[in-house]
Amino acid sequence: MIETPTLQAVRSFLRTVAEGVPPTDEQLARALDELVVGYHQAPEGSPADDETDPPDSGRPARYAYYAERFPQLGLYSVADPLNVPDEKPLVSDAIDDLADIASDLEEVIWRSENLGADDAHWHFRRLYTIHWGQHVRELSLYLHTKLW
Repeated sequence: MIETPTLQAVRSFLRTVAEGVPPTDEQLARALDELVVGYHQAPEGSPADDETDPPDSGRPARYAYYAERFPQLGLYSVADPLNVPDEKPLVSDAIDDLADIASDLEEVIWRSENLGADDAHWHFRRLYTIHWGQHVRELSLYLHTKLW
């Protein structure tokens, strides 16, 4: 198995949020920033021809785990930045953001271990674009606002 800087960034983030002493809000904000830097430095990769899907992510259990691990995080308001000024803010959930980010990143690790680094890099970049990138940006802004 090839351990690339991208995969190291993914593993580092997952360790930070899921293992040991829970990070402070400031440490979590930094981990999110480092993950985004990892995205910008990631090679394009290419999807594998194998259409095997990763195992079920166990999302409800992951949400419960992060809710217990990060009791200081909660709901926060967001708005579509392209739909101003008529749209009302929506409510987002920091725990849901963490669970979604972790789920996508766990898939990237699974793909690396089962289908190779090229497939993992491709999915890391693709999932950022269509899913976890928005979660990471909104969660980062929430943490930034809480901290400063």
